[in-house]
Amino acid sequence: MIEWVFWFSFAVMLYTYVLYPVILFLFVQMKQNIQTESNTIIGTNHIPNVTVIISAYNEADCINAKIQNSIALNYPADKISWIVVTDGSTDGTNKIVATYSQISLLHHAERLGKLHAMNRAVNESTADILVFTDANSILNSDCLHYMIPHFSNARTGAVSGEKKILIPTDADAMIGEGIYWKYESFIKKMESQFKTVIGMPGELFAIRKSLYPLLPPNTITEDFSIAMQVIASGYIIRYEPNAIAAENPSIHIAAEFNRKKRIAAGSIQTLLQTLHLCSPFKYPSIAFQYISHKVFRWLLIPLLLPVLFITSIFLWYHTHATIFWLSSVTQILFYSLALIGWVAELLRMSIKWLYIPFYYCFMNLSMLAGIALFLSGKHTVLWEKVERK
Repeated sequence: MIEWVFWFSFAVMLYTYVLYPVILFLFVQMKQNIQTESNTIIGTNHIPNVTVIISAYNEADCINAKIQNSIALNYPADKISWIVVTDGSTDGTNKIVATYSQISLLHHAERLGKLHAMNRAVNESTADILVFTDANSILNSDCLHYMIPHFSNARTGAVSGEKKILIPTDADAMIGEGIYWKYESFIKKMESQFKTVIGMPGELFAIRKSLYPLLPPNTITEDFSIAMQVIASGYIIRYEPNAIAAENPSIHIAAEFNRKKRIAAGSIQTLLQTLHLCSPFKYPSIAFQYISHKVFRWLLIPLLLPVLFITSIFLWYHTHATIFWLSSVTQILFYSLALIGWVAELLRMSIKWLYIPFYYCFMNLSMLAGIALFLSGKHTVLWEKVERK
């Protein structure tokens, strides 16, 4: 029985991290009738109206750069507008935004969460396409010219941009996040070509206004919930790697842990709300992607990692089999490197080869904490700002 548990745990992890990307890649290569959509610069045909929406809570230190970046985006001037929501800000963010005549400012003294701010902006917009972007992310100037053409396909409900972590020479262990997002980008590219992307980064995504969903007010992770509602409505989400939202890594590892814990709790919430998409009979392609990319990685893997470790040690001790000895030693070495990486992070030491084991364990611990947070019912819709480099 214990040996079966070991092999099940190992098989789930092997499938999730290795076989699923490989299978996706092979499916895409074999799919001869795939329709390749244009990602070239917009021509002179129908150009939809676009509203860029920025939710900014106490972002006085970066809102100037964000607005200047946003109004400089390469898109026809008569087809673009900007809305910035600064609800609850107490550091003068709203006063800075008010100095820009091009920007529509929405400000309430009360802070009700990002989703409420997004909903207010959507109600104010009259555009065909809504583009959401975070205040601390800088976009490449041509991002809209790469994203918007995807909407020429009536089946496309939303477009996911590319999140890029800027790695300075003195970056801390969060350099592992940059490696993680490169891995994620490959999977998103394959998913987009196979069927649809499962999720969108809050740093940059676009959606048809007609598809913007009315989410429950207690929604924790808006971007993931919006993405899954688009898919549930029968539309697809395209991934556009040439639309880049760049941001610096976090300064404080504890604050980043709390942020990821909250994201994990929100992901569990959305998973439970959209479990019907996991039906292989009703949604075969979506279920394959959803279970492989999200359910396994966010629910099973964090729970199975300690199971794999414990069963490896147990079976090695009782059977002396080489395979269990190898599994145990490999895991002990990996977790030891992660622990050393954590100590190096606390001491502000730069040891790059420790970043991968450290960040992997960091991610899965935050997911475990997120599961516990969700089950406790103590989660909140209010985001706490994370200080970045």
